[in-house]
Amino acid sequence: MTGQNSLKPHQSAFVIACIASVALWFLPFLRWFTVPLQYLNTLVHESWHALTALGTGGLVSHIEVHANGNGETYTAGGSNLLISSMGYIGASLLGAAMIAFAHTPRAARNSLVALSAVLALVVLLWVRRDPFGVVSGMLWVVSLWLMAKYLDDEKQLFAAQFLGVQQCLNAIQSLFFLVQISGFGVKQSDAGNMQQFTGIPAILWAAMWCGLSLVAMFYALKISWRTSAHHEPESVL
Repeated sequence: MTGQNSLKPHQSAFVIACIASVALWFLPFLRWFTVPLQYLNTLVHESWHALTALGTGGLVSHIEVHANGNGETYTAGGSNLLISSMGYIGASLLGAAMIAFAHTPRAARNSLVALSAVLALVVLLWVRRDPFGVVSGMLWVVSLWLMAKYLDDEKQLFAAQFLGVQQCLNAIQSLFFLVQISGFGVKQSDAGNMQQFTGIPAILWAAMWCGLSLVAMFYALKISWRTSAHHEPESVL
């Protein structure tokens, strides 16, 4: 009888890939491997700013995603407090939702299709002025759709959960950067904006978002892998 705690093939590959992606943070000359994921995270991050602006009664002018991986969302009206805070929170919650939901191949496939459709809508409606942002966004739209259509079951599970975790990990990476710059009083960041709105130090906002990302990621993995185990009968040898 196989051990109940043994990892499935896609889970083992997932753990190795996540460790490798984190290790690349400390190897600047290899960091370009993670650039496509940074573009995805930036687009998701900026999309949450835009959606929050609409949800709080504001308007969205456009989104820019630059070649260096940075992004900006131009809005008018709405709740500045919520708009500034939902970029990192939204990306982390989306990543956690993808992880928790993608516990079967069908659910993983649906997650990839849903993300592709939402990003297509965001690119068509709001991504403007920077051709690179449009191109990188549409490449992700097509890539997600191709993953959902052509990958086998194990690879779809891996892809959905890996991209979900990367949303959390990339948010955490960005938040670590925010913690560093906030400690030196830099204001041009979401955390700096929150400090201006609330008077609470930017470094505390950045640390809180980082903690939320970690908690959401590990809790979602626990749910997904436990649920996945319940869907398959135990092997008898």
